[in-house]
Amino acid sequence: MKYVLTVLCNVILCGSAVAGELVYTPVNPSFGGNPLNSTQLLSEASAQKPNAPSPKAKTLAQSTAQQFLQMLQARLYSSLADSVSQAILGQNSTAAGHIKLDTLDVSWSRVTDATNITLTDLSTGTVTTISVPLVTQ
Repeated sequence: MKYVLTVLCNVILCGSAVAGELVYTPVNPSFGGNPLNSTQLLSEASAQKPNAPSPKAKTLAQSTAQQFLQMLQARLYSSLADSVSQAILGQNSTAAGHIKLDTLDVSWSRVTDATNITLTDLSTGTVTTISVPLVTQ
C-alpha cells in the first residue's frame, strides 16, 4: 500500500516530459564555429606539436663567419645552376651533355620537340626526369 501511494504521488507530481530539437554547433571557427574559440584551439595545437627552433633563432646562433660561408655557398650554387641551365637551354646550348656535382648527376639530351633532363641522386639512387618543350619562334 505504501509503495502504491508513493508511485501514485510521483505520477501526480511529475509533469509531462518535454523534448527540444538538437542543434549541432561546430567548435572550430574555420567551419562556422564561434570565432572566440580560435585562441583556445591555437593553444591546444601549439601544445601538441614539438617545439622546433625558429629559423631566426638558428641564424642568431651562427657566427658571422658561418653566415658568410652559407651566403657564399648559396651564391656559388646559384651561379653554377645558372651556368648549367645556360648549357642546357641557353642560346649556345649543346644538344646533349653530362655534369656531375658531388652526389648529383645531371644529363640532358635534345629530342625533336623537347629537351629531356635527367637528375640522378647518386647517394639514394633517386632519378628525376624533366621534359622541357622547345620554344620555336
